[in-house]
Amino acid sequence: MPAKVALITGAARGIGFGIATCLAHKGVQIVIADMNGTAARKSAKQLAAATGVKTFGLACDISVRPQVESLVRKTIKHFGRIDILVNNAGICPFVDIMEMSGEMFKKTIDVNLHGAFHCTQLVAKEMIRGGRGGRIIFITSLAVNVSSAAQGDYAASKAGLHMLMKSFAIALGPKGITCNGVAPGMILTDMTRFHWEKPEPAAFVKQRVPVGRIGTPEDIGNAVALLCSDEAAYINGVGLIVDGGHQAVCA
Repeated sequence: MPAKVALITGAARGIGFGIATCLAHKGVQIVIADMNGTAARKSAKQLAAATGVKTFGLACDISVRPQVESLVRKTIKHFGRIDILVNNAGICPFVDIMEMSGEMFKKTIDVNLHGAFHCTQLVAKEMIRGGRGGRIIFITSLAVNVSSAAQGDYAASKAGLHMLMKSFAIALGPKGITCNGVAPGMILTDMTRFHWEKPEPAAFVKQRVPVGRIGTPEDIGNAVALLCSDEAAYINGVGLIVDGGHQAVCA
């Protein structure tokens, strides 16, 4: 049986690369899509060397539909199929909602919500043509339920993404394509390390996360791999929180 193929957006680093790594270790061939094409290609080569699977990297601004059309077309040309889509790409400017410009708010919605819509709709059409079913994962956030003054745009986009996932789950379930969400908690990445390794934030994690540590990109990747497995065929339209129990403490 041919190896499955996963297309992962925003995967040149951080959580996206962690997801790519976990799926690659399962034998899945990987397409890394990222705004930074150079970083995407570099990460794809790194992943191939580490895991032995076939990979390639492509530049794509998912908020621009023609670029997503090109991304899907090139993936099909290269691998002949798409079995898994992970909508991971997203932005969070962290600007107070009362100071935020309309253009900035629109940009966050365009990337985080419209981008996932473009990717899901176009990839799902290829999955339907292939007739093999598929798995589509939406990386949401704890901001689906909670927010702050500096995350109004982000929370709105992620809450919308959660409901977009449910709508696609209903539409695509009859085609054998499941759609689910994964909401990461506090995750240690190259971008967040400077914050979470400071004494006060590190102590906060120990106090408020029952498993006693901050999460890793691979923790999210393992959850995604579970939902993408054959064993998860009856899991559809679900939002899975992966936060070490943090939200249970805060509830």
